[in-house]
Amino acid sequence: MDGFLTDFDSKLFDTLSKSANRVFFYYADMKKTKSRWSKSAVEYFGLPGEILSPATIWDERVHPDDFPAYSKSFEDMTNHVTPYYNCEYRIKNAEGEYVWINCRGYMTYDENDIPDFFAGFITNMGEIAKIDSVTGLWTKHGFRRDIEAMLDTNKSGVVMQIDIRNFKRINSKYGYDFGDMMLYKIGQIIYKLCGKNERVYRIDGTQYGIIIENGTREDAVAFKKKVEEQTQEISVNGSIIYIDISYAATFLPDDGEFADQIQNNLTYALATAKQTNRNDVVFYSNELFEYRNRITRLTDALRKSISNGFDGFRLVMQPIIDAKTGDLYSSEVLLRWSNKEFKNVGPMEFIPILEQTGGIIAVGKWIIDRAFRYVAEWNNNNVHNKLNHVSINFSYIQFTDKTLKNYIISKLDEYNLPHDVLIAELTESCRIEYTDKLAAILQEYHDSGIMIALDDFGTGYASLMVLKDIPADIVKIDHTMIRTIVDRPKDRNLVEFIITYCNKMNINVCTEGVETNETLQIVKSADTQYIQGYYYDKPLETDDFYRKYIC
Repeated sequence: MDGFLTDFDSKLFDTLSKSANRVFFYYADMKKTKSRWSKSAVEYFGLPGEILSPATIWDERVHPDDFPAYSKSFEDMTNHVTPYYNCEYRIKNAEGEYVWINCRGYMTYDENDIPDFFAGFITNMGEIAKIDSVTGLWTKHGFRRDIEAMLDTNKSGVVMQIDIRNFKRINSKYGYDFGDMMLYKIGQIIYKLCGKNERVYRIDGTQYGIIIENGTREDAVAFKKKVEEQTQEISVNGSIIYIDISYAATFLPDDGEFADQIQNNLTYALATAKQTNRNDVVFYSNELFEYRNRITRLTDALRKSISNGFDGFRLVMQPIIDAKTGDLYSSEVLLRWSNKEFKNVGPMEFIPILEQTGGIIAVGKWIIDRAFRYVAEWNNNNVHNKLNHVSINFSYIQFTDKTLKNYIISKLDEYNLPHDVLIAELTESCRIEYTDKLAAILQEYHDSGIMIALDDFGTGYASLMVLKDIPADIVKIDHTMIRTIVDRPKDRNLVEFIITYCNKMNINVCTEGVETNETLQIVKSADTQYIQGYYYDKPLETDDFYRKYIC
């Protein structure tokens, strides 16, 4: 017995290990950072022994170019973005050579949703498969091989990589078999669009690669438009699916002498396209490289701030005014962050990073605790002028945290606050990743007395469809719609329609982005309940907010 498993389970592990040829088994105690590997794995990979302590010894053997994908796949599993671990990467064997492997594993969690036990197996890919089993396309290994061949023969061209942005939502709603059928359908669509100088490959997960021999920037843009036209609506098993795709491209041989450079370029460009939600083709450039370096440094700095007790984070508050009385109704709590290197970073830049890394879960709880503490202190000091509500933004990834609801309620109770003090504002990510499961989770929050607001209404994905199912108390009309209602009658009519529609459904409306008296009078006459914007005030530091609106 090795201290991890019972005698029976340990014998089962040994038996499985001996029965497999070029399949290596492992398991790990996540809390002790200790892992055990099959004897064949020890021999083949030249490990120091069956027991690795710390388990991160394995991490040090992964190829540097593959480590980001290796690490992100593990992060996605621990943050419940994916239900299991499945990643292909290179790792050193006993001879010191890098070999391709496929690693699969499953995680168990304790009662506090903390990773507990991780187990799985590794397959030595040996003679790497040339054809992808899901799509029937050439694999990423063929993609790399053909890039190397073009570089070796000094051929020119453009290399593209695309990724389906909203695939997790589709998988969650329809299931993994359906997702595979959709990947096949998209692959076949792209394949049929390829001419004699164009080839398509299945890279990984939801990503496809395209090589256009002798291609130009204009060819890449034209190919993107063809893909976009054919994939706007996809019919799979009688269901019409709408997909969002990010596009990246780099040039041969101008942008690199080696395949690693070309693929790194695509990684930089694609990450930028996804992070900025840009729908055009993002081409690699030196400026883009510098930008991605900045994002990497910013990501590290944010992680360091979180581990140092949320150093550098602070809250600001913007008032939300009752349209009829002119009194303070609520305050939207907004997050700010800075450090010595990054003194002027806006939330539009650092919040997406927190969402992508999962840091938003810890930071979100910090926001909740700090905001509730302010409200409790202020209300205790000002019995006759209380702040009755605070609006806090929540992203989709936060609702994957099973401990969140109990945490919120425990903090409300700790500070002796009514549960409806909190107005949980759902960001656009909740609409993009919307599922029936999320609707059920939100209903549980609503049943606990927490109010629900749908933020940025009128933009993004399927606002009306989401509103139909989500138990919303408040709809916040996005400021981009409000800014044009004075000069554009059509925009004014649309805003008036939304307010009327919500009122008929007994949903209150908060109009954001009100900056002038003329705009104010229009939304008040349309019977909006609440108003937010620079006409009343900008986001204020908490001390300034307290002095101006509470004491």
